[in-house]
Amino acid sequence: MALSLAETSVLIGSALRNHDVRAMRKINSRCVGETTLRFQQPTYNYALITYVLAKILSKPRYFRQGKGKELVSAVDKLLRDGEAAAKEADYATLLSTQGKMLSSMEKLDDEDRRFVKGILQKAKLKIASTLYAQGISLGNASEIAGADKRELLLYAGQTMMFDRLKEKKSIEERMKELREIFS
Repeated sequence: MALSLAETSVLIGSALRNHDVRAMRKINSRCVGETTLRFQQPTYNYALITYVLAKILSKPRYFRQGKGKELVSAVDKLLRDGEAAAKEADYATLLSTQGKMLSSMEKLDDEDRRFVKGILQKAKLKIASTLYAQGISLGNASEIAGADKRELLLYAGQTMMFDRLKEKKSIEERMKELREIFS
């Protein structure tokens, strides 16, 4: 069963305050799965946010500098604002709030850049390759994530995302899901 956007905000906030990387990854999986079934920009944004937060929480270097604590506090407040906006069905405010979260995380990564691709760009590629592996067309996965098709194919091939996908669905299961979506 899909979580509401407000419930998702609450779960992310709880995992963030507890520095629970495992819970953050579970929320990410749910958001990516929901994005695969029916795309909504706020759900996709939460998939990005949870992926990046899981990476940040798992890297002690961000917290040694003290900037990680500042980020956790700022994102926690924004998550509460996002929860309120979701409850009010104010999607413009929710999207704006999510944008602020992503910007603050990207800024943190820019200050301590260690790789050619930033953490947000890597998150987009990872989520797009997961969507592609779950049956979304290359063009749609690329468009949803704002990722280049060539980069996406290269990333999906290098990570062997198709081979790692646990959930294999039969034709009957796929048809059942389609009937649920269109009914």
